[in-house]
Amino acid sequence: MQERQFIVRANGEDLEFYDDLDENYAQSICENELEIPSELIKKIECFKDAFRVHLKNSRNYYRDDWYVNLQRLEFVS
Repeated sequence: MQERQFIVRANGEDLEFYDDLDENYAQSICENELEIPSELIKKIECFKDAFRVHLKNSRNYYRDDWYVNLQRLEFVS
């Protein structure tokens, strides 16, 4: 099964990063803004204006609302 990963960019009106993007801040965005359950987050990599979130391999979340919504957001690829 492929690892699911998404890049979250800060170039939209819906989501703005503050100056210091770190793993804790990205984790907070994932859980609070994107509603990704913390137990499904495998790893987060931070960049200047974006971060990549790696999800744990599971077939259970493909139909969950948070996962479907995550795929529809303009600032997520």
